[in-house]
Amino acid sequence: MNGSTPPWFPAWCIEFDEPVNDPRAVANTLIEHREDSRWMLLGYPTVLSERHLWAAWLAVSSRFEAGTMVSNSIDGEFLRLLSGTHQMKVAFTRAGLVVGDEKAWLVRLPEWTDGELVGHQASMDVVADRLMGWLDAELSPERPVPSDEGIRRLGLFQDELPARETWEAACLTHIAMSDLGI
Repeated sequence: MNGSTPPWFPAWCIEFDEPVNDPRAVANTLIEHREDSRWMLLGYPTVLSERHLWAAWLAVSSRFEAGTMVSNSIDGEFLRLLSGTHQMKVAFTRAGLVVGDEKAWLVRLPEWTDGELVGHQASMDVVADRLMGWLDAELSPERPVPSDEGIRRLGLFQDELPARETWEAACLTHIAMSDLGI
């Protein structure tokens, strides 16, 4: 997608010591040790770009302010919108951890206070590092990029994939259509 580069989204790519064999147990470990519900895990291939993350977060923010979230939690709503679905079960299947995942995204959903983003990267890095220890994972120095696996796992295209330059726009449309009950 053309345009300016969006700012860094608080997401750390992590690599597990061993492939995930129980996604629910990994998620529960995070839930047990996180400070609040703004920390979450996403399946590695399903985060396609910084813009993809920001679009989902902006959609969550507007629904939170309007009181129209489908999920009972902000992290669940983010997962749902990133997945482009109205159904939470489908959201977990599409964008959550699955058996065999070797990597994931540890995400801290931003907060706004008086027009400023709350939280400094340095302090978030410390918390992220602590959480990685609990998750038996290490930082993998990479940022989100679209992949065939991610596009398919999100349910964007099932057959032949269109040109790569259209993928990000398709992801943004996917988020926008999530409330159509599909």
